[in-house]
Amino acid sequence: MTTGRRRSLTSVLLTLPAWLMIVALIMVPIAVGFYLSLRNEKIGGFVEPQYVGFDNYQTEIANKVFWEAALTTVKIMILGLAIQLPIGIGLALLLHQNLKGTRLFRSALLIPMLLTPVAVGLMWRFMYDGDLGVINWLLETAGLGRIQWLGDDLAALFAVVLVDSWQSIPFVMLLTLAGLAGLPTSPLEAAKVDGAGPWQVFWLVILPMLRPVIGVILIIRVIDTYKLFDAIFILTRGGPGTATQTLGILNYNTGFNFLATSRAAAIGIALTVITIPLYLLWAKAARGQR
Repeated sequence: MTTGRRRSLTSVLLTLPAWLMIVALIMVPIAVGFYLSLRNEKIGGFVEPQYVGFDNYQTEIANKVFWEAALTTVKIMILGLAIQLPIGIGLALLLHQNLKGTRLFRSALLIPMLLTPVAVGLMWRFMYDGDLGVINWLLETAGLGRIQWLGDDLAALFAVVLVDSWQSIPFVMLLTLAGLAGLPTSPLEAAKVDGAGPWQVFWLVILPMLRPVIGVILIIRVIDTYKLFDAIFILTRGGPGTATQTLGILNYNTGFNFLATSRAAAIGIALTVITIPLYLLWAKAARGQR
């Protein structure tokens, strides 16, 4: 056996366990889900399961609830990005100055990202409590009225966005910090020599150079919003009514509450198809950073 073939065989053997894990944990569940989506299986149903083709997909496309859940997902995505990007970039710029106490401040800011979504959801649910929650206590102390954070449609949507943003801002901050650390210093120095102020340096020099990093952040956060489930399930379970029912929550309710396993599989496959182009964009943008 030649040296080249030996190296090729060694490479295959070394990567084989990883490929087996990918097949077992990703490809097989997707294949099973696609198989279920082509049938009319329902737990406890009285109809004999049979092949129905793409009927489940057609049913969901014509389902008003599906599009309402998709719109809610987009609302949470847009509102979340409107909060997370400015605050995350602003904190990164502040920490990049290496002021006194920056390390301690950075460590404290990373705590939300390290907590599990379930723990975050439970913590914020207690804080949002209409009678005993600390948020309403602070509002009353400031002379403002109580808000039923999880009982009003608009307030519940904003509450979900706030929790997701609180946990995601450190991620945006870290990626922006990494981007700032890799920026060349010569354009910044040239802008300062030309008399540009701090805001002009940011808008005209730093921000354009950070566009690839911001693009990666946008794609990752959009993908994360599509699979957002834990915090919403703990906080509202998609309520009140369907005010915070995203596609992920709709998928859960369809499969585990209504026991329509085939329709739930169709929604899951649809989510997978939606996220594949986003993943390809992320992979392309990530390669552009190298």
